[in-house]
Amino acid sequence: MRRWRQASFSIAGALCTLTAGATAQADEDPFAPLLEESRPLATRLQSDYKGSVQLGLGYTSDPSFMFGQYNGLQDDGATLIGSLDWNNFYNTESYWQVSANDLGLDTREGSVTWGKVDRLKLFFEFDSQLQVRNDSGVTPFRGSSSLKLPDDWVSGTNTSDWSNLDSSLKSFDRELTRDRYSLGIDARLNDHWQLLSTLHYEDKAGTAETGAAIFTDAASGDASLLPAPVDYRTAEFDIGLLYQGRRLHMDGRLFYSDFDNRDEVLSWQNPYSAFGPNVRYPNGVGGLGLAPDNTRTSGRLTAQYLFSATTRLQFDGSYAVTEQDQDFLDYTVNPALEVSQPLPLNDLGGEVATGTANAKLLLRPLPKLNLEFRYKGMDKDYDAPRAGYQAVPGDGGNQSRSALTVYNTRHDYQSQTFGVEATYRLPLHGKLWLEYDFENIQRENAAVEETDESRFVLAYRIQPWASFNARFELGYADRAADTYQWAQSYYALLDTELINATPDKQRYQNHPDMSQFYLSNRERLEGKMDLNYLPTVDWSLNLNLLLRDEDYDKTELGLTDTAWQRLHLSASYNATRDLSLSVYGGYDEYESGQSSRAFRGGQEKNAFEVTPPLPQASDPGRNWDIDTRDSSFTLGANLQWQLRRNVELGLDYSFVDSSSKQDYRTYGASDLTASNLPTVETRLHHLELNGTWHLRDALSIRLDYQYYRYSSDDWAWQGVQTNTLGKVLTFGERNPNEQIHYVGTSVIYHWQ
Repeated sequence: MRRWRQASFSIAGALCTLTAGATAQADEDPFAPLLEESRPLATRLQSDYKGSVQLGLGYTSDPSFMFGQYNGLQDDGATLIGSLDWNNFYNTESYWQVSANDLGLDTREGSVTWGKVDRLKLFFEFDSQLQVRNDSGVTPFRGSSSLKLPDDWVSGTNTSDWSNLDSSLKSFDRELTRDRYSLGIDARLNDHWQLLSTLHYEDKAGTAETGAAIFTDAASGDASLLPAPVDYRTAEFDIGLLYQGRRLHMDGRLFYSDFDNRDEVLSWQNPYSAFGPNVRYPNGVGGLGLAPDNTRTSGRLTAQYLFSATTRLQFDGSYAVTEQDQDFLDYTVNPALEVSQPLPLNDLGGEVATGTANAKLLLRPLPKLNLEFRYKGMDKDYDAPRAGYQAVPGDGGNQSRSALTVYNTRHDYQSQTFGVEATYRLPLHGKLWLEYDFENIQRENAAVEETDESRFVLAYRIQPWASFNARFELGYADRAADTYQWAQSYYALLDTELINATPDKQRYQNHPDMSQFYLSNRERLEGKMDLNYLPTVDWSLNLNLLLRDEDYDKTELGLTDTAWQRLHLSASYNATRDLSLSVYGGYDEYESGQSSRAFRGGQEKNAFEVTPPLPQASDPGRNWDIDTRDSSFTLGANLQWQLRRNVELGLDYSFVDSSSKQDYRTYGASDLTASNLPTVETRLHHLELNGTWHLRDALSIRLDYQYYRYSSDDWAWQGVQTNTLGKVLTFGERNPNEQIHYVGTSVIYHWQ
């Protein structure tokens, strides 16, 4: 208490001295440093001014589709730098804020907000985004949703026969733009109730890509990569009530969305001449149905109730109905093909109802023991009339015979998870976790109707010293599946006439020994370790380690095993109040093994023989395996330096080196040879430098520089021209190999 009195008298004396001796020299006053502004100027500019505007120019050295994939800097040349932040939070009755960023780019965003303190908030927001894909591809097609070939097109049965292909090729933009607008209200009705509502409208447009083929037998089609139109409109509306009481908290929302695709079908002129006159060039036309219009109505309720200081119940439930009743397209876009049987229905009339329920009961039965009981459930109910469709496969011939009718099927899905978690506090700031979850999933018209999975987690956290803490975690999961019904999709999809005409040992689509990985028995073992060490107040060191191993122990053909290793290190150092540095590095490696079998149809499709001579589908000697390894190494650094009171410098550097390797092997079949695919290597260097010079409190100059270097040697693009593959017209894209310099300079002005 004496020390506090002495400090009070000292401060009072200092104030008297300052008042009485205002003409004394400032450097003679021992308390003068207390009157100086200790915050960096940048910090003051962020909080002490009502508004700021930034205006300048940026320059990008070269066009790019990797550097500019999402940042709006995909073109070379000059761009405008513009941003605005203007607010008034000083009025005790009401406030407003206006902000806008990247005004000179296609990735601009902004918002306008007005409100009354603790009572009402109105806002408008806009967000524009641009995605740029590999723009080095070319195509002979012209048009958008109806693609045509040039009038002087020379056709042939293979791509190598198209003598004027090169002169017909043209580049096209593979860009997707998205403009999203939002209008909302947040109103407090009284001390307990709050109203929230938002209206969203989104416009997505541009050109994507897709693959298509014209065929009568899917095993041998005349394929083309096509530019695909994107012209989507989505409107969304939500309204909700929020209740906050002493024990009960609730949040109820209603949502509605409407999706509208302006294009219903993508059609293209057949460039090949392998079929009859109604299908080959120039009369042949193929068609693909695009995403259909649909609506979704849903509701969600989240709630929490505090029974006592040691007991709490949480709930999160939702119910949604998605409907799709867009009119069906005709069986084929080619009017020259014969279609004798009409569509069974005018539209799908489909509906999917999805319900979710999540609940947690949290208890503290003992001072050091916490318990959590949880439940998570989902139910999807598909409701659409079952009908048979006598399709025109691949637009390659007349309507198929009745035996080839296919049927739509239900795919109802139900999952339930029951779990319990116990945590117990131990000495040395330690804590012990033990978790158990049991999940049951039931599916309709799937190869496996039911799977059960048990998951265990044991974790331990300890902090033996104030400067060091560690967390260790060990997890184990075991998934068990019902008997694999390999023919389920075959019987659900096809007509009884075709099934009865097919030998019983050939009635399958996927090989009977082929297992889908998400339906297969699997054991997973996982270990994690996180360490954090603070050797001094200025240093922070972190290490994160993950090891995961998965074994699909009952799978003969399909995904058989996976492994994932991850090691990340990071360090940060605050050298002084004005200088800080952080570095990080990491290594990730993912490995997987997969098996399959090569076989033909007809008699060779019999997969059930056990005595020689074996048909191909029954012969394990025709198996082939592939081992895949994907690895990546990352390294980065960040530097923030207040060089002088009015000069700030920043540096950020990242390096990524990744590789993908695939090794094949076979098991003795004379007509099967294994040839490993080339290793794919990618490498990225990205350097960002920035500096800000505060000429005075209200005026600053900012300089930005970026260096971006990206290269890849993906074999799928390396040396592959548009006609390299005889039955596939590709885009002939090249691997990205970019070296980009970006420079920006701008003036920032702040005002009161």
